[in-house]
Amino acid sequence: MPLYLWRFSIVGIPMNILEMMIYILFFVWTLNKIKNVISSKNGKSNIVSVFKKYIFLKQFYLLHIGIVLLLLGAIVSTAFSSDIRTSLGIFKGWFVSPFLFFIVFINIIKKREHIYWSLKSWIVSGICVSLISFYYLLSGNITFDGRLKAFYLSPNHLAMYLAPIIIILIYFLLNEKKENKLFNLILLIIVSIPLYFTYSYGAFLGILAGIFYLLFKSKKFTYKNIFISIISVFLFFLLIFMSANKVEQIANSQSRSSFHSRMMIWNSAGKIIKDNPLFGIGPGTFQETYLSYSIKFDESYLEWAVPQPHNIFLAFYLQTGFIGLIGFILILIWLFSYKNMVQFVFFIKALMIYTLVHGLVDTTYWKNDLALIFWIIIGLNFVNSRNILKNNDKTVYSFPLDNIE
Repeated sequence: MPLYLWRFSIVGIPMNILEMMIYILFFVWTLNKIKNVISSKNGKSNIVSVFKKYIFLKQFYLLHIGIVLLLLGAIVSTAFSSDIRTSLGIFKGWFVSPFLFFIVFINIIKKREHIYWSLKSWIVSGICVSLISFYYLLSGNITFDGRLKAFYLSPNHLAMYLAPIIIILIYFLLNEKKENKLFNLILLIIVSIPLYFTYSYGAFLGILAGIFYLLFKSKKFTYKNIFISIISVFLFFLLIFMSANKVEQIANSQSRSSFHSRMMIWNSAGKIIKDNPLFGIGPGTFQETYLSYSIKFDESYLEWAVPQPHNIFLAFYLQTGFIGLIGFILILIWLFSYKNMVQFVFFIKALMIYTLVHGLVDTTYWKNDLALIFWIIIGLNFVNSRNILKNNDKTVYSFPLDNIE
């Protein structure tokens, strides 16, 4: 996923390695599907059977409606954009590419071990990013305000990529067999250190919310969970007060703090929405629109380079319009309304809770890797739901996976 940072052009069309990998993956998968249909006597009937079983089931209606509205909103908002070229690029990279990956994902990831190894590969990616970040940290290559961003454009970008991996590792730490716990704990420490030095309090708070949900929903309310929760809260506030300078900045909203700056951005975003309530302004055009609204405020902006409105809901409203926002909300309702007591379901919801809590102060979708992460979470829930329905077995995707080699 971090390979989206390696950019190039093909006949004048901006592209990156991640997008190219997804397009190749989708192309090969499609050819394989066509080949199977041609070689199979019942190929067409099998496709119809799949649609009847999984596409038209009432359990997935809300998801399908949400996806259609989200993509439709992005298309319409792009059509009304003041910068069609930029909006088309964003639509291609942050909607089309991850959605194509989502289609392949829900068709390829079928068995319990498929999910297990997909999560493990996600962890490997996080470890690689963390080790590279250690190099930046030890060499003193940090931002002017002392935050770690590694090879990303900002510390928040690094934090938003590593944070979900923390929740994945905690999930495995809680559920894998005992001999793997120490190894998972070491991996958790490796990822946590560079994450801490991003000083992204939004990420810290989102992780805390996800962990709390996972602890109190995935298991019975036990003294062990109470103890772990107390330790988690203590460590959270310890991490915050260890960086006291930023705490002081946030407390003093009159200074050039990130919180005060965000309040100004949200206020500006609100005015932009008021002037563009239906179709939004188009994907990727917030920066120029935000700057043009500076004359409408008595106080000068504290931050001028603002490509996104630092709020996931505002970002969807502004850049996919009211239609896209409704689609996004319907997808979330579908995910959270799935009432199955399988532990893996709680884990998926914990990942999304992190995304939304951090998304209150940042845009935890509007980037190539983050968009893909969002669709992977949706894909995990889809695969889990489909297989529970298919097998009529509520334990089919529960952990631990002691029997997986």
